[in-house]
Amino acid sequence: MDDKGKELCPRLIDFLVIVSRRSPNKVKNLNGTNTPPPIIHTRNRDELSNPELLRRYPTDDHRDFRLPTDVTFFCQPEGCITVTSHRRLKAFHDTTSFVFTLTDKDSGKVRYGITLNFFLNNEKKKRNELNLNKKKGLTASLTSLCLMSHHPFLSAYRDVLTLLRQLIDACNHRCNQNDNLPRNAVWSVLIGHWDGDIPDTVMEEIRQIETWILMLLSSPVPVPGKTKVVLEVLPLEIMPMIEFALPDHTRFTLVDFPLHLPIELLGVDVVIQLLAAVMLEYKVVLQSRNYNAVSMCVMALVALMYPLEYMFPVIPLLPVHMPSAEQLQLHLLLVYQLHSFW
Repeated sequence: MDDKGKELCPRLIDFLVIVSRRSPNKVKNLNGTNTPPPIIHTRNRDELSNPELLRRYPTDDHRDFRLPTDVTFFCQPEGCITVTSHRRLKAFHDTTSFVFTLTDKDSGKVRYGITLNFFLNNEKKKRNELNLNKKKGLTASLTSLCLMSHHPFLSAYRDVLTLLRQLIDACNHRCNQNDNLPRNAVWSVLIGHWDGDIPDTVMEEIRQIETWILMLLSSPVPVPGKTKVVLEVLPLEIMPMIEFALPDHTRFTLVDFPLHLPIELLGVDVVIQLLAAVMLEYKVVLQSRNYNAVSMCVMALVALMYPLEYMFPVIPLLPVHMPSAEQLQLHLLLVYQLHSFW
């Protein structure tokens, strides 16, 4: 049992999902013909569409936890961006990572989402075709790897996602050595962009990746204050084991993020004003272009109230394009604008 008298979730990780833009060949309209994914709008010649769930592990929901349908909006809060040139692609960071939470309104249980975002090249040409008109027809879509868990092992989960991407890239690179296979063959299968039969070489790589994922998802959760879970995700000569442990329920809960971040970014005076506003039950909004910074600041402010406990909904990250998001914003009365350089 945890400190709120509720059962401890026995799973270390609930779900692993891949989110991006669905292939136009996989979308059919009411007449049964293929149509491209709906575009929200274009920006700087880039396309912006609603992110979609392309793959999930496990495929079935848990009896005590269904995968939320709106997780895609939290993975890509501003929508799924598709860039159309090498120059535009360089304007985006290669990889970003951030945290979000989902709170069940009935049980009050908090689920943590850890997302790794990057742009994935949509080209499916063969190796011997890549040098022909290289810059023509490039598209790269924002792609997300995301872990969902009841347990706040945020740093370890971020390491796991980074490693998973590296493993998929390595499998993809091996397939790229075959001149008869399209580029990004492994990624194309994983995100549902592959058309036709999957070659045995690619299928074997997919099996190895999915076996690794399912072994990860079968990991148990440690008993608070008594046991720890140690995962050997790669041979020890390549990567050390990852340890997971929870404090006893009578102690301060696990905080796997920098508590000092609000003070560092906002200053002591502003943080004191924020804490006072929260304790007086004002509704507070933090705005930032840095998803991870704003999420961590919200979570840190709540943790800094200890031994007091905030009894109202906490939303560290509110996606722009999520349906009804504007209704939530209308109920928030006090706004603090974070530094513009975020």
